[in-house]
Amino acid sequence: MTGEQRRSGLRTKFEGWVAIAAGEAHRMARGRDLSAQGIGLTLGGPHPFTEGAVESEFALPGFFVPLKLPARVVWADPRTKRLGLRFEEIDADLAELLENYVAGRL
Repeated sequence: MTGEQRRSGLRTKFEGWVAIAAGEAHRMARGRDLSAQGIGLTLGGPHPFTEGAVESEFALPGFFVPLKLPARVVWADPRTKRLGLRFEEIDADLAELLENYVAGRL
């Protein structure tokens, strides 16, 4: 799917590195924004992720343990090298951590 979808829920700026993996494709991307449901990214080179399941890994600022979250590419724009991931199968504690971070309570 290409083009940005309408977002719902609170989002915050996120400028950290995010590792993305899908099968044999492994890339580093820069975070753009973050919500409890997903993350917006910018890739610096070729754009191998256009749709489907990926594994994302990133650390929240101030936290030393990286979060490994299964996600799905919900939109991708190879022209701008941007894409959006929706997190899947997040446990309740991790969802609460993300919600608190996005809301500025951490």
